[in-house]
Amino acid sequence: MVLKDLKAGLPIALVSVVLISVAQLAMKWGMGALSAGWATLQPALMAIDVITVVSDFWPALLCVAIGLGCYALSMGCWVMALKHLPLGVAYPLLSLSYVIVYALAVTLPWLDEPFSWVKLSGIGCILLGLTLIFTAKNPALELDFL
Repeated sequence: MVLKDLKAGLPIALVSVVLISVAQLAMKWGMGALSAGWATLQPALMAIDVITVVSDFWPALLCVAIGLGCYALSMGCWVMALKHLPLGVAYPLLSLSYVIVYALAVTLPWLDEPFSWVKLSGIGCILLGLTLIFTAKNPALELDFL
């Protein structure tokens, strides 16, 4: 693996991780808001009352659309990253999205996710695993530039 490929692929993989994290958070909030308004949403959907659906639920629908768009962009970034990175380097980076999503889910008040020491311990294990993977003396990684 050429160092140039790693330098090109790593930022793209990290952008993919950020996009997938945004997608998860946007979908969580958007679908939660749609679910909370189901008593109003269901009759409007059944009557095909598009104006009511859009006017009453546009923030939730926008979040769902943003989430889906971020998923699509993330997939595009992931494909580009895989052109430059070995799977053994790229795939562990995806676990960073678990860290980002959990950290934001418990700190952003509108997501109302409870904090858990057990989950925080799991996040610590993920970070420890990533540290071990990326600091191990492995000539196949060639990550001397980090």
